[in-house]
Order: sequence, then structure tokens, then C-alpha cells
Amino acid sequence: MSLPGIPAGPVGLDFKEASSRGPKPWLIAMVAVLLFVIIGGSLAGYLYLHRNKGTQATQHVQTQPGASAVQPKGPVLFADTFTDNRSGWSLQSYPGKLSAAIAAGSLMLESDNNELLWEMVPGNKTFSDFTLTCDTLLSKGDQNNGYGIYIRGSSMQNTDLATYYRFELYGDGSYAIFKGTVSANGTTSSTKLVDYTLHPAIQKQGGLNHMMITAKGSALSLTVNGQLLKTVTDNNYSSGSIALFVSNLRNAKPGAQAKFSNLRIYGA
Repeated sequence: MSLPGIPAGPVGLDFKEASSRGPKPWLIAMVAVLLFVIIGGSLAGYLYLHRNKGTQATQHVQTQPGASAVQPKGPVLFADTFTDNRSGWSLQSYPGKLSAAIAAGSLMLESDNNELLWEMVPGNKTFSDFTLTCDTLLSKGDQNNGYGIYIRGSSMQNTDLATYYRFELYGDGSYAIFKGTVSANGTTSSTKLVDYTLHPAIQKQGGLNHMMITAKGSALSLTVNGQLLKTVTDNNYSSGSIALFVSNLRNAKPGAQAKFSNLRIYGA
């Protein structure tokens, strides 16, 4: 008799032989090898992905703009996160010419008439040896515009920054360092201590740059995004004021805006 789905034949014998038959040794060996290959391959793949994931995360942190390789030490002489204007920055606006404002954790400086606009650190403070850190970017304007920081500035009757050192970044990824001097007839002019230099560490227009300026005696160093760009030596000015600035250069289209955040000045 045949049951549905089962071929005709000695059904009892077939069931008995099937129940008493064990797997052959060669079949066990094949199954074991197959399991070893599957489990070993899965484990190797997991370890490879886990190791690469850790490496990629490390590389991402190392190349992240706005991160300083060295944390400055020393007492904090001045700090501002620009959540408000409790420090007392001079915030003025002249439509079509210039403006200064604090918003969203940044000090915004804008020049719209092809001139340079600076903003002094409040409180008539002077600094000699220090390390300054600040996050900054050129948030508006073409790549010919500049922005950055004055240090060791001094005033004259007609200007708050007659002598100084000026560290300037540009929207095209270059930088320069200037020195302000006063002639015998009282005219202020600037000379280049470092000429315009492209550097891959500098983020271009719209990119965030972490600036660090160290002034120690006659040695003045500029570091951007954790990379030392230049150290210059000049002993003419030993202390003075600090100012942030944006420069709408004459060969650029009218309108340049820079933002500054997380400003900190450490004593030597």
C-alpha cells in the first residue's frame, strides 16, 4: 500500500533503515569544515570592520577643523563665549558701511565699504606674554577678504592701533603677518613680516579655523588648526592691546563678514 506523497515499497523496512543509519564519517568531517569556515570568516570580518571603524574615527578627529593639537596652560586672562555682551564689546552699526553684533555664540564683524574694521578687547586691557585661542571664519564675502587678530597694539591721537602686529587669514586659504609702525611725521603704515602664503591647514572662505597666537618675548607664533604656520622674531613691541578684525580689501567686492567664537587669552 502506498501513502500519499510516499513512493510504493516496503515502508516498514525503509523507516527502520532510516532510523538505524548514522551519518558517515566523511559527511561529519565536511560539515565540521564548513562550520569552521563560516564561523572563522564571520569572526575575521567582524574584527576587520571593528578595527577599521576605530581607525576611521581616529582619523576623523585628527583632521577635524577647529581642533587645537596643544591645550594652552596658564591663568586665563580673558575669555568670552559670546552668549551675551557682558564683557562690554562696542557694538555699533552704520548701514552700508560697518556693523558689529553678538549672536549665536559669535562676535560678528562686517565691513561693507572696502575698509578694515577692528574691535578691541574690552576693558582697556594690555597683554605682554600670552597664548590666545579663537575659532574664526570668513562667513561672507569673496576669497580676497581677510580677518584675524591684532596683538601688542598701541594708540596715537587719531587711531587706537598705531603700532601693532597683525595676524591675518584670507578666504583663499593664505595668511600674512604685518607690523604697524609710525613714521617721524606721525603717519601709520604697515610692513609685511611674512608675505602672503598659501597653507593647506587653513580652511577657505566659509570654513572654520582655530587660531592660536603665542607671544613670548620677541617670539611670535601663529598656529592654525593645530599646525604651526610661522614663528617670527621682533622685539620692538613688548605689550599692548588685542583686537579682532575683518578686512574688506579694496580689490574685493564690497562686503566682508567674519565671525569669532570661543576667545580665550592665557597668561604665560
